[in-house]
Amino acid sequence: MQLDRFDKQILEILTHEDLNLNELSERVNLSVSSVHRRIKLLIESGIMTNLKRGINYAKLGFKLHILLQVSLSKHDSETFDYFLAELESIPEIINAYLVTGQSADFIVELVAKDMENYSEILLRRVAKIENVVALHSSFVIKKYDVFNCYNILSQL
Repeated sequence: MQLDRFDKQILEILTHEDLNLNELSERVNLSVSSVHRRIKLLIESGIMTNLKRGINYAKLGFKLHILLQVSLSKHDSETFDYFLAELESIPEIINAYLVTGQSADFIVELVAKDMENYSEILLRRVAKIENVVALHSSFVIKKYDVFNCYNILSQL
């Protein structure tokens, strides 16, 4: 899909702000139906993921935000699929990334209410998944949103 200036503008705005279609259409000077159609095409083409609203987990009582490095004993698609299926049964896990260049196979992003809750998630659920051999936790102190969408889009 070839992006025009309206598509780029829509992507840029949506990386910074949470706007409804009416507000977005006013900002880019297109009709609501045109903006909706463009967003749908961006999603269908895979350039943009579906429109998800961010959740403030801290406001829901999840005070800890953790990046957990997980190493597995086997490195095949069946082991990875099994591991991911097991992660899906743990509601506090919000993302998982298969990575390379690390001592870990996955980086798992999760939230916990407190250290006791995290200990239970880590030791009684994640560590018990078959083929998990090493875990390393990093606690997020503060999240910084770095928005480089405009710079990337200007290179297209």
